[in-house]
Amino acid sequence: MEYEKFKSLLRRVIVIPMLVTAAFAALLLWESFDLNRSLLWVDHTAQVLDQSARLLKLLVDVETSMRGYLVTGDQTLLQPYLEGTKRFDSEYQSLYKLVEDNTSQKQRLENIRAGYEVWVGYADKVIALRRANQTDDALYESMFGKNGMDILREQISEFQAVETDLRVQRIRAANRQWTLMATSCVVLGLAFAVFLMLFTRYHIERLGTKLLQSEERWTATLGSIGDAVIATDSEARVTFLNSVAAALTGWPAEEAYNRRLPEVFKIVNEQTGEDADDEVRRVLEEKQSLSVTNHVALIARDGREIPVEHSAAPILAGEGNVIGVVLVFRDVAERRREREETAEQAALLELTQDSVFVIDMDGTIRFWSRGAEAMLGYSKSQADGKMSHDLLRTEFPQPLDEIKAELMRVGHWEGDLIKTAKDGKHIVVASRWALQWGKRDQLPRVLIINSDITERIRGEESLVLQKEQLRALAERLQWVREEDRKRVARDLHDQIGQILTAIKMDMTWMTRHLPESEGEMLARLKESIQLINDGVKAVRAICSGLRPGVLDDLGLAAAIEWQASEFAARNDVRCQVSVPPVDLHLDGDRATAAFRIFQECLTNVIRHAQAKSVSVSLCQEEDNIVLVVEDDGIGFRESDLSNSLGSLGLLGMKERAQFCGGNVQISSSPGKGTTVTIRVPVDAPGAGREQTCTY
Repeated sequence: MEYEKFKSLLRRVIVIPMLVTAAFAALLLWESFDLNRSLLWVDHTAQVLDQSARLLKLLVDVETSMRGYLVTGDQTLLQPYLEGTKRFDSEYQSLYKLVEDNTSQKQRLENIRAGYEVWVGYADKVIALRRANQTDDALYESMFGKNGMDILREQISEFQAVETDLRVQRIRAANRQWTLMATSCVVLGLAFAVFLMLFTRYHIERLGTKLLQSEERWTATLGSIGDAVIATDSEARVTFLNSVAAALTGWPAEEAYNRRLPEVFKIVNEQTGEDADDEVRRVLEEKQSLSVTNHVALIARDGREIPVEHSAAPILAGEGNVIGVVLVFRDVAERRREREETAEQAALLELTQDSVFVIDMDGTIRFWSRGAEAMLGYSKSQADGKMSHDLLRTEFPQPLDEIKAELMRVGHWEGDLIKTAKDGKHIVVASRWALQWGKRDQLPRVLIINSDITERIRGEESLVLQKEQLRALAERLQWVREEDRKRVARDLHDQIGQILTAIKMDMTWMTRHLPESEGEMLARLKESIQLINDGVKAVRAICSGLRPGVLDDLGLAAAIEWQASEFAARNDVRCQVSVPPVDLHLDGDRATAAFRIFQECLTNVIRHAQAKSVSVSLCQEEDNIVLVVEDDGIGFRESDLSNSLGSLGLLGMKERAQFCGGNVQISSSPGKGTTVTIRVPVDAPGAGREQTCTY
C-alpha cells in the first residue's frame, strides 16, 4: 500500500505540471482563435466598404450615361445606363449578404434600394420622352433626377461612414486582443515557472518524508503485529526483535541485538529432539521462503518448550541480493488444544446416522461425518476442502444470500433441500443449520445436520398424484353422466315423443271419421288421447330433468331463469332472479357445471335451509362468470361442514367448479341464511370484458 502511495505521489509530480502546461497551451490557443476571429471581422468590414464603393460607382456611371443621352440623343451613350441597371441587383445583393448580421446597415441598404427604384422610374420616363423627341418636358423634369441621385449618394456615404467606424472599432478590438495574448504569454509563463519550481520542491520534500515515514511505519508495524518477528543480516545476526518474539524467546531486544540467531531462536524437532534451526542458512543459500508448521518446539531462554509454527523469507536488495532474513513464528499450543476439543466433538457427531458436516461461511467443508459418507457417497478425503454447495449441487428453496442473512440474524435455519449424491441420485433432506462462533477474530462456522426425507416426500407426492387422478376420474364420470343424460333425453324426446305423437295423430283421425253413433268408442278414444298428452308432458318433464333443452338452446342465463321459475312453482318459495340481457361467454361444459351447481344450491335450500325466499344473481366480473345464490334460511356454522356427511353435496359443488377452473365460496351463520358464490372463468381471457356485476 505504501508503495502504491509512493507511485501515486511520483505520478502527481510528473502529471500535474504536464496538465498545467496543457491548460496554458489551451488558453493561448483559445486567445489566438479569438484574435483570428477579430481579424476576420476587420477583413469583413473592408469587404463591405469595397462593395459599397463599387455600388456607388455603378450609380454614378448610370446617372452620367443617362445625362449624356438626354443632352446628345446618342444611343451609344445610353449603353452604360442599360448595363448598369442590369448589374445593380447583383451588386446590391452581394452587399446585402455582407451586412446580414447588422440590422441598421440592412435598413440603410433597403432605403437606398427604395430611392434607387424611384430614380430609375424617373430615368426610364425621361428617356422615353427623349426618344419621343419631347425634350422640353424631359429637360424640365431633369432637376428631380439630379436631386434623387444626390440623395442616393448621401445615403451611400452615410452607409460607408458607419461601416468605416465599425472597421475602426474592430481594428481596435483586434489590437486589444493581441496585447492581451502577448501579456498573457508573459504573465502565464512567469507564473508557470514559479509554480513548477514551488510544486517540484514541495513534492520532492514530500517524497523524502514519505520514504522516512515508510521506514519508521514498517518498523513500528513489525514491532506491533500479533506474531513474533525476528530479522537478521546476511550473517544470521539478529538486527530486530519485536515484543512478541522477546516474550516467547525470553530475550530482550537490546540483549538479542547482534547475537547469532541460534542463540536467540533455538528450535528442535518435538519427536526426535534434534536441532531444526538451519532454516536461515537454507533461505540465505536458496533465496526462497520456507515454512514449517508441524512438530517444531522453541526452546526459550528459561528452558521452556513452546510448540510453534514459523516461516522464513529472504530480505532482497534492489538487484536481488540477499541482505538478511525475516522470521515469523507463533505459539500454537492453544490451537492444538482447540484441535483436540474439535476431535472430541467430531467423535460425538460420528455417532448419528444423519448426514453431519461443518462448513465455513463461504461453503468450504471442514468436517464430514460417517453419516454424510453413507448418505451422499463422498469420503472424508473427497469432501474435505471442497465447496459443499458445488460438490452436492444443492438446490435451495430461496436465494442462498437470504439464508445466510437469516442465519447471521437468528443463529439457525431450517428447510428442505435437494442434494445430489456421488452416484447422481437426488436426495431430499430436512436440513438444520446452526451457527458456531469461534474466537473473536475468527469467522463463524456452520454446523449442518441433514435427515433423509426422500421416501416421505415421494409418499406425499404419490398421495397428491392419486388425489389428482381421482379428481380426473370424477371429472370424467361427471362428463360421462352428463353425456348419458343428454343422450337419454334426446332419445326420449326423439323416439318416444315421436311415437306418442304418431299414436295421438292416428287416434285423432279415428275420432274424426267414426260416426256419432259410436259414442262409447269416441269417448274411449278421447280418454286415450288425453293419456297420450299426459305421456308427452311426462316425457318432456323427464327430458328437462335429465338435460334442460333451454340450456343448450338459449344458454346459461335463460336456463337459470327457467329453473328458478320451476323451483318457485313447485316449492312455493319466492325466487328473485337477476341475469344479464345477453348470454355470457361460456362453453357447454362450463355452462353445464354452473347450471348443475345452481340446481344443487336449490336442492339444499329445500332440504336444509327452510327458506322463504331465494335471491339469484348472474353477472360477469372481469374474466369470470359470477353466480350468487342467497337464501334467508336457518343457516349453519361453517366449521360444521367438515364434520357432517351432509357436506358431500357442497363438496360436489366445489369439485364441479374446480373441474372447469373455477371455485365455490360458501358463507353462512346460524339464523342469517346462506350465500353461495360460484366463479367460473369465461371461454377465453379478455372475451366479453364488459362489467355486468352491480354489487
